[in-house]
Amino acid sequence: MFKQDNKHELLTEEWEVLAAFGLKAYQADEPLAIDSSKLLNDELCLETLHRIMPELGAPNLKVTASLVIKRVAFLTLAPVLYAMSGFDKGLDASIENSVFEYPLESRIWQSKMPLKDTSVSVLECSDKEGREAWRNEILGKVFTGHLTLLVEQFYHLTKVSRRVLWENIAVRVFSIYEQRILTNIAEEKRATAEADYAYLLDKNTTQLFGLNENPLTVFYRDKQLTALSETPVRVRRTCCFYYQATEPPVYCGSCPLPLKKKKTTPL
Repeated sequence: MFKQDNKHELLTEEWEVLAAFGLKAYQADEPLAIDSSKLLNDELCLETLHRIMPELGAPNLKVTASLVIKRVAFLTLAPVLYAMSGFDKGLDASIENSVFEYPLESRIWQSKMPLKDTSVSVLECSDKEGREAWRNEILGKVFTGHLTLLVEQFYHLTKVSRRVLWENIAVRVFSIYEQRILTNIAEEKRATAEADYAYLLDKNTTQLFGLNENPLTVFYRDKQLTALSETPVRVRRTCCFYYQATEPPVYCGSCPLPLKKKKTTPL
């Protein structure tokens, strides 16, 4: 079994990998940052979203919230999932341990993910039940203890669809595993990483999210060639509104809107 108070430090080479995904140690007095837990305060959350909105070029808070959750999802999940599946190390990305940075330059995020405590839990044995309990602890903190809370808060304050927010998160999970973890980790870790990914996509995996259903599963479907893609893509079910924050409008490579427009364009 693992111990929750079993504190270890990341190795230098592990830090280098995870820092490339945005992980960094917390430093006080960052000018464009707020404790992530403070986003659960309605007034502070709205104030922060209003500050970010013009910097993103977003027309309203709904679009702002959608683009913010995309950024937060990547910065929280990439280091956590890579550390877990690639290094057998457990980071604490609960909302209480996280800081939300929001600097942008020319509408491009410059933010990273500071954690107040960057120590990790380490699996002390290799039995299946022990690893599952350890994995649930890590994933529960980043989902139920962070992202689920932000989805509900952003929905409450901006009325952006929960479905849009969860697909934004799901897309990050897919790309982190398929493009970053499974293509880069040591071969001996591949089977474990594939099992972790499958667990996150299993419809019966619900407790991690604090919901009655797995909010990722519905968005996972086969990739396909489209009239707008040269390689197979997993076309989204919802639009994240990114095009509304770009001029002229730019659509994500998997956005369903251009395909719908193409189908309805008269010959």
